[in-house]
Amino acid sequence: MNILILTNHLNFGGVSVYVHQLAALLVRKYGAKVFVGSRGGDLEAELKRDGIVHIRLPLTTKCEVSPKVFLSALKLTGLVRREKIDVIHANTRVTQVLGSLVSLWTRRPMVTTCHGYFKRRLGRVFMPCWGRRVIAISDQVRDHLAYDFDVPADRIDLVYNGIDPQRFVAHTAAEIAGQKKAWGIDAAKLVVGHIGRLSSVKGQKYMLLAADVLRARRPELRWVIVGDGNEGKHLRQLIAEKKLQDIVRLCPSAGNTSLALAAMDAFVMPSLQEGLGISILEAQAQGVPVVASRVGGIPTVIEDGISGLLVSSGDPPAIAAAVERLLEDRSLAQAIVSRAKKRVAETFTLDAMTQKTQAVYQSVL
Repeated sequence: MNILILTNHLNFGGVSVYVHQLAALLVRKYGAKVFVGSRGGDLEAELKRDGIVHIRLPLTTKCEVSPKVFLSALKLTGLVRREKIDVIHANTRVTQVLGSLVSLWTRRPMVTTCHGYFKRRLGRVFMPCWGRRVIAISDQVRDHLAYDFDVPADRIDLVYNGIDPQRFVAHTAAEIAGQKKAWGIDAAKLVVGHIGRLSSVKGQKYMLLAADVLRARRPELRWVIVGDGNEGKHLRQLIAEKKLQDIVRLCPSAGNTSLALAAMDAFVMPSLQEGLGISILEAQAQGVPVVASRVGGIPTVIEDGISGLLVSSGDPPAIAAAVERLLEDRSLAQAIVSRAKKRVAETFTLDAMTQKTQAVYQSVL
């Protein structure tokens, strides 16, 4: 099978990691020939390493009717015909429109993965561009598509995002100390961390405010946010305003999330909106207890008090209290870690995600 997967960019982030990992396993396990169309980014070299052809597109736009979308469609139409592409797979709003144009011009079927929540804007109402099948990454996203956008239930496939648990391995004390040193943190300090795209919707500012709440009671804590994005400027301003420079670190995205997670004693996902939460799955697979907002698809991943702790979104005192509870009640933290690792291995694997996505492809041929 020949597959064209579309996304806006390949910089570190949930959608880009999804595209890379899905494409790599389709090539390795199913013998597919996979092309990825995007404007490029951090993961281009990894695509090449895994035998995936990258097609660079001028998708430096968030406008779904930008001339750049039509130029990209013209470029891809020739590729689809020349390479006998069987299925087009779009992963963002811009690429839904792009993929729909290419699908219309080449009569190749398109499927879409919806990674989160969308506003009911006129463009989506009059130009939905969902494709023949729509993949929802969580129960909550599936319901959102059905109730808010009237996507017929029989066109929606529930396919949970997955990770490769084997990537998340034990690390030596020296490796962990080295990671903390790279962050400018003493090896003896406890670390509360977060990994994700720096965006207002991810709610990282509430994690910083939780650090401010706990600063007096738990001066031994250090807080690390790993990621890149437009929100970085505002987070740095908040750190300066609250005088948190001595206990908070903002660090750029890292390829080795296993080591970064291993250096954390608790993981916080303070999102205001979330489709599922790949970073949560990775933290659970690494054996780090998680505190997360009770929003979107996160309750699909975390059962409160069983596989993590859930708090109201935008509530710094609640985040602080949950973090403190995990650090003080080590038996609870260990039980949460054990149950979360087991559930990830049973339900949220990359193998299962790829197998079900492959079945969706087959269903539209």
